[in-house]
Amino acid sequence: QALLLPCAHPEPTSNQPGGGKHCGTATVRLTPARIYAGTAIAVAAASAAVIPAGPTARQQSPGAVRAALRALRLDNDMAALLAHGALADAAADVLAQAVAVDSARGRTATADLDWRRVRRSTLAALVSDDIPFLLWARLLHEASHRYVLAARRVLSPPLARALTHPASLAATKALLSQIVYESATAVAYLGLQAYMRGGGAAEAWAEVRAKFWRVWVDGLAFFSATYLVVFALPHYSMQVVVDNIASLVFNMYLSHVSHRKRGPPVPHSNSFCPR
Repeated sequence: QALLLPCAHPEPTSNQPGGGKHCGTATVRLTPARIYAGTAIAVAAASAAVIPAGPTARQQSPGAVRAALRALRLDNDMAALLAHGALADAAADVLAQAVAVDSARGRTATADLDWRRVRRSTLAALVSDDIPFLLWARLLHEASHRYVLAARRVLSPPLARALTHPASLAATKALLSQIVYESATAVAYLGLQAYMRGGGAAEAWAEVRAKFWRVWVDGLAFFSATYLVVFALPHYSMQVVVDNIASLVFNMYLSHVSHRKRGPPVPHSNSFCPR
């Protein structure tokens, strides 16, 4: 097998088997099967590394190396969560390209990845989803604590227990996220993808108008149950980790939609979104 190196400016060559592309001295020789395995390992390892530690983790972690890693994780909470999200975003676009090759030519075919597309999709998801969701989850986490305290002061005990039950809080957060957050992030992702492809503001707005409704409805189907699980978790850091993993799947769909030739704006119909 040839050396696996990213190719910023791939040029087609006629003498390479499988339609490979030459990039200086290296050739991208990935297959969908290898991409599936590699991304699964990378995301699993990154997720294990950023899982929030308990408040006494520094004292309880056995071994100097593990204790040092835990301390580093606790001291760089925001950076660790954003790095995890960026990795999941990149994996989503790589997987979307691999699925396209797999569907057309099989799992053992050569997959010539478009690394410019990967970088563009990663940046779009980071700006439109990862950073905003980190702030959104933290806002909801802090607001829910204030809400619980206020409800217990002014409401009757039975009503307060019902409205401040973890299931009730999770459902409220999920509803707010679908109405407010998902609407904003879908517009931002589609617009950024079109703009970064060189289309300008007019092209970005046309992309949003043509694809927003379908993306939003598919997001409603995908995230309704997902958000109930995410917001049932006790701390926003864990919520962000789980959301990053779930968003990896949905971002595969978003990458597919954003790179698909658009038609006129139409109501929602069956789409690529996994059910």
